[in-house]
Order: sequence, then C-alpha cells, then structure tokens
Amino acid sequence: MKKKAKKPIAIRRMNLLFFLVFLFFAGIIFRLSFVQLVEGKNYKTLANTYREKSIPITAPRGLIKDANHQVLVNNKTIWTVTFQINEQQKQDYDQIAETLANLVVKPGEKKEEVKKTILENMDIGPFYKDSKYIPRTILEDVDEKTRAYIEEHKEELPGVEVIPDQMRNYLYKDFMAQTIGYTRKIPAGELEYYQALGYKSSDRIGKQGLEKQYESVLHGKDGYSLVEVNSSYEAIRQKDYVAPVPGNNLILTINKNFQDAVEKALADQVNALRPKYKDVKVGMAVVMNPKTGAVLALANYPRYDLNIWNGLVSQQLYEQIRDYEPNHAIQSGHPVGSTYKPLTILTGLQEKVITTGTIIQDTGRLQYDRRADGSAIVMKNFDGHVYGSLNIQKALQKSSNIFMAEIALRMKQKYGIEKTLERQRYYDHMFGLGVKTGIDLPEETTGITSSAPNYVQHSIGQHDTFTVMQLAQYVSTIANNGYRMKPYLVQAIEEGTQSGTGGRIIYHHEPEVLNKIPMSDQYIQAVKQGMYLVTQPGGTAYSALKGIPIKVGAKTGTAQAANRNKDDNAVFIGFAPYDDPEIAFAILIPYGGTGGSSAGPVARAIVQAYIQQEQIDVTEASVNQQTPTSTP
Repeated sequence: MKKKAKKPIAIRRMNLLFFLVFLFFAGIIFRLSFVQLVEGKNYKTLANTYREKSIPITAPRGLIKDANHQVLVNNKTIWTVTFQINEQQKQDYDQIAETLANLVVKPGEKKEEVKKTILENMDIGPFYKDSKYIPRTILEDVDEKTRAYIEEHKEELPGVEVIPDQMRNYLYKDFMAQTIGYTRKIPAGELEYYQALGYKSSDRIGKQGLEKQYESVLHGKDGYSLVEVNSSYEAIRQKDYVAPVPGNNLILTINKNFQDAVEKALADQVNALRPKYKDVKVGMAVVMNPKTGAVLALANYPRYDLNIWNGLVSQQLYEQIRDYEPNHAIQSGHPVGSTYKPLTILTGLQEKVITTGTIIQDTGRLQYDRRADGSAIVMKNFDGHVYGSLNIQKALQKSSNIFMAEIALRMKQKYGIEKTLERQRYYDHMFGLGVKTGIDLPEETTGITSSAPNYVQHSIGQHDTFTVMQLAQYVSTIANNGYRMKPYLVQAIEEGTQSGTGGRIIYHHEPEVLNKIPMSDQYIQAVKQGMYLVTQPGGTAYSALKGIPIKVGAKTGTAQAANRNKDDNAVFIGFAPYDDPEIAFAILIPYGGTGGSSAGPVARAIVQAYIQQEQIDVTEASVNQQTPTSTP
C-alpha cells in the first residue's frame, strides 16, 4: 500500500501566514465596527468637545529712534476683539455685528457704517480672505468697559473674544509726521501679495514715510499659542507656545531737539506770514550734512497727530488732514528763483562762456528775444535795480538777473537754444535738481520739466520746478566742493528684542557719493565766495543773518509762482560754517513773498540751533562779517 505524500514545508508555512493575516485584518475590522457602532456616539461627543486652536500672536513692530537713541515710535498694549467662525455653533453674524456696533459707536459716527465695517472684518465668506480656522481681528483698541461687556456676554457673542494686542504709538504725536509715516490695514488689492510673505489679513503695514520704506525691517515674525478648546472654542489648556520675534529698530540721523527747533521755526514763520500773504498754507525745510548726506532735519508744516490712523478715520476727518498728509519736501515741485543762480554761474564757467574774472555791465534791462508781433522780450532785475559792473561774486550778492541772462545768451550763441537747455539740465542733474535724490523715503518725485524752450528763464530759476529735498542736495554739493552725496535718514538698524530696549547693530549706513561734479574746484570756490557775500552788507541775506556769530554762505530766492494770481515763493538755501560746512539747508514757503525776509527767519533759526547743538564757541561775535579772500 502506497504512503500518502506529505505537503512541502513551504506550502504549510504559506498557509499559516495567510491565516495569521486573516486574523489580523479580522481584528481590525471588528475593532472599527465596535468603535463606530458601539462607541461612535461617545467619540463624536468628545470630538465636538475638545479641539485644538492656534491663536496668532502679533509680533511687536520695530521701534523708531532718533540719533541719540531716544524712542520716537513704539508700541502700546491694547485690547483687540477677534471673531472665530465655528460651524458647530449657531452664530448669528448680523446680530453679533449689531451688538458690537452698539458698544463701540462714537458720537458723530453712523452705527450702520460701524456695523458694516465689523461685518467686513468678520470675513464670513463665502470667499474668505483668511482660512476660516484663523481668528479675525474685528475691533482694535477697545476700552475696558467694552472688554468687560464682551467677557460677561460670551454666550450671546459666540466666537467673539477679547485678547491683548500691539498698536503703534507715536509718542510725540505730530513730530516729523510726514517723514515717519503711519500704518494701516492691508488694502484688499495687496492682500494676496502680503499673505504670500506670511502676513495675516488683519496685520498692519506701513503706508507712508519710514513706516512704509522700512516695512520689511520693522515687521517682525508672529508667534502663536496652541490651545485645546471646547465646543464653544473656549480655551481649556495650552499645548504649545512660540514667542513672536519683534521687528528690528530704526536709528535715525535726526536729533529730536534739532528737528524740534526747525519745525517750530517753520511753523512760527508760516503763521506769521498768513496775515500778509493770504495763500500761504504750507512750508518745507531740509537740513543735511553735506559731507555724508545724513539728513539732520526734514520738516513740513502743517503737521498732524499720526495716532489718528490707529482708529477709524471718517471721511470728515480725512478731509481735514488730506492736505497735510503728503511729504511736500520730497513730493512738491516749485520754481526756485534766484537760488538757482549759483548753478547758472557754474554752468557758464564750465562751458567757457565766462571766466572767474568776467565783468558784465548790469544796466537793469536786457533784451533776449522778440515776440511774433516784433515786440521785445526783456529781462529785468527785481524792483528795476541797476547794478553796473559786476563780477561773479557781486552778481550773486546782488542777485543780478541781467548777469545770469547774459550767461544764457552766450550759451545760446555757442550752442543754440535746444542744446543750451540740454546743457543746463545736464548740470541740474549733476547737482541733484530734476532727478530723484535717492532719499530713503517712498514716493519721491522729480519735479516738473517745462516743455517751453525758455533757456533764459531757466537761468534765473523760473522754468523747471524742483523739490526742497533736491535744493538741499544741490546746495550740499556746492558746500561739499562738488561731491554729491546720497541723502539718508536711517543711519543704523538695531536688532529688536523682547525687552524692547534694542540689541546689537545689524546694519550701519556708509556715506555714498553719487557723483563728483566734473569741473574745476576753482569754479566752485568762486561761487561759494559769492554766496558768502550774500550774507554780508549789501547782500540779499544780510538782514536775515545779521549778527550770526559764524560764517554762512547763502542764496535767497523770490520765485514767481506758476499761478500768476498768487504771491511769489519765498526760497532760501545756505551752508555753515563757511570754511568747513557741516550743515546745508533749503527752505521754501509757497506764496510767502521774498526769500530773504520771509524764509530768512527760518534759516536764521536753523543756524542758531546748529550752533547751540554743537556748542560752538561764539566769542568772536563779528566772525560772520569778515570777508574771505575773493577772486577779483
């Protein structure tokens, strides 16, 4: 009888493996069935009861400090109202917004407009700005009474919480308002861009001035708190915490006390001029270190309290500040009148149509063209003055229009009108006029280039328009012997710290030469000597600077406004000390009258503030009346 064949060992092992796998999956299926059918209700209740929620913690924005590390802008702790969409709860969005609007509406505000803003901030869809799992900021800086009400009525306001937050605090309100700038919520059109950079829809960004220019420096990195919450999104316990990283701090080139003195002088003079000149509304002044480009003061008047941007700005309030908001010193171009004349002489010298020894007869009248009807087009001096024989220095001291027009005519004879204007503008740009100066502020403009071929008017500053910042760079270039420096407001960036005191310096600005004027130093010295004579007896700035105990070089300007129905623009440029300039300044008061008498008091205050700040020895009270050696 044959024996039954045994199965191979390999097949028996495979069968055993299949059996074990079957038991494993059968166990899983049994367990899943038990969880779903028997314990499913309990797990569902637990899932609805405990969840995790990540609460963003806004990083403090970097501080802004003056040159002495005095804090100008910091952050204050406020109460912020947030809203969390919770599909597991019944949330009457309209009723929530209605209740909150009743709490926060102020006298003079329309409740419906406040309610509409709250609903927009709640971001309830259907197209969400942020993930619906992220709390929305719907109200900022609410008072203690509002906070207490919300805490006491949480059941009526599902999803609403009050949390501590940070808000910008402009410590000196209107100080350097247009230059510092302000922050606002991200506009809808820019939201996608900023979210890609990691911003939340409720974040604020710089909208003007340094706040805007240095947004990436000032903006920190948000942290978060991961908490376990119940079905009402109330925190049960904290599971994780990541501290926010503060933004970095800006250290400016501006000394607060010096800036204060310039702002006060500008405000006082604008207000003093208003009774006489009905159209005077604004004034601008810029002070630079001509050797480095550091901006020592940048003043606009009027100013306004920057803290108003922390709340809702009504249309009525915006109408009140609209004219004050622009930084006119870098954005508004004006004819600059006779302050342009030093450049006309430098252009004439470089183009070889005059020399440092040229004498021109000023008869008070010079015909330079004819109209279509044959009538003469004539250049005259201010108030019809006749100055006789003039060299370069005396032409600047007396502010002779005839001397400048003669230079323009000689250039026309050499080049023709078109190329004469081209050469004039070439030198404009070399000295910083008609081009952006490079100041570290947004929205700088170049002024307006005239389409009229009036090369003679250009020679006396009545053609193209320039900004006060450009004027300051121009006079700085003269003071610095032809080196045009890039102006800057931020001298260093300091690492932000949790304590708010500031850490190590992570960036320090190095002075930057934009260009060296391609002309003989002899020419620049000749013009500087003429600008010194402007401050001496017989000069147009003598009355304004009489008695100042250091030597000053200057040039006044009385520029005819583009609107002929309005008064002239008052303009003044200068530098000091004459022998080794450390400040160069430009002042412009639109429709303010003559440069010497109307802008001169501001120039005087600037020089006096500089003397006081630097504690200069002024024992020799007659030093500004000593005439330097001049080219004949």
